[in-house]
Amino acid sequence: MVRLFQIFTLIFLLVSCDVGASPQVLNVASTSSDHGTLVLGRSTGIPGMFGRFTVILNGKVLGMLGENQIIKKRLIQGRYTLTIRDDVEYRKFLGTNIRFSINSGQVKYLIVNSEKKAFDSRYRIVVKKVKRD
Repeated sequence: MVRLFQIFTLIFLLVSCDVGASPQVLNVASTSSDHGTLVLGRSTGIPGMFGRFTVILNGKVLGMLGENQIIKKRLIQGRYTLTIRDDVEYRKFLGTNIRFSINSGQVKYLIVNSEKKAFDSRYRIVVKKVKRD
């Protein structure tokens, strides 16, 4: 009986206080609009030369990138320095540094390849921008 009285009292209070739900607009776009996305992929590489490249973004290790792998990272808008290097000492690949900027809502696609120029004794790591429609 006491429980029933508490429920009726609660209903009476809610009805008399004119409690109602009104739709609220969530501003979700403003919290995520200042971010862009970096998508970094690696091609198959050189047959028979397995190994991973170390990916460094603004001086911090972002991860290791193996053959046919992708690293995806959300970034706040701004300028960045990307360093790709091979940590296998005996291969002596030449690493690379690139600078890029990313805007809010932008998706930047980059692909990492290793190539050897004619008459060159060493392979080098090359990062190319992929154009997306």
